[in-house]
Amino acid sequence: MMEAEDVNTLMLFGGLHYEHLIGDKSGLSSVRVNKQYRIEFTESTENGAKVANICNIVELSNHYK
Repeated sequence: MMEAEDVNTLMLFGGLHYEHLIGDKSGLSSVRVNKQYRIEFTESTENGAKVANICNIVELSNHYK
């Protein structure tokens, strides 16, 4: 994620399953750590590109339980 130019680059890596969340998690995005956990994070715009605020991890969740 650190090497990605912007969040759109995350879509190129299918294993991350990058997505915008909906419902009570609207406004957050996520990537998978593994089959059990995901990182939820906020995004911001810097120099016209949408970037992940990975220093603001909202939750490392086991949301499949």
